[in-house]
Amino acid sequence: MAALVLAVAATGCATRSTSVDHRMLLPPGGDRVELESLELFVMPIALASPEPVFPGAEATAAAVEVEICAEIWLSAEGDVTRVAPFHATPECAQGADPAMRDYARAVGDALQRWEFTPAMICEFPPQLLAKRDEGDCRGSEVTVRRVPVRLNYAFTFSSRDGRRRVGVARQRASGGVE
Repeated sequence: MAALVLAVAATGCATRSTSVDHRMLLPPGGDRVELESLELFVMPIALASPEPVFPGAEATAAAVEVEICAEIWLSAEGDVTRVAPFHATPECAQGADPAMRDYARAVGDALQRWEFTPAMICEFPPQLLAKRDEGDCRGSEVTVRRVPVRLNYAFTFSSRDGRRRVGVARQRASGGVE
């Protein structure tokens, strides 16, 4: 799926000045929720993910390469409840620079408008392990718990020869499920 989105985004770059792509980043470590053998974690899915607005009114010929990271908290219903800067990894350190304030604001404004399906932990009875393996949480015999989660996103703003681009990378935060 990520490769498909990247291919579509790359194609979009040829015809418009701004595009967005996604890829999942793995967390560097931290607290984790251990699932039981009969459980399955279902990641939230972005239903709406408007891209950040590239700061500045005019596209300039000056080359720009800025990476801004943010952490987003989702409620058990999938609602965005908090967005905060994230600088805990080397690739996200640039966002702590006060000169990047406009980029960070653009990221925060966009993330506040994102919409998600809820994250869930599904628990299956032993006789339905095949359903777990298929990722099928439907049925009255499956217990579904919606859970809050934190996700990290890295946004790359780049501009070359007057063409602007915003790319997005996603990472489950350390702790994954709150």
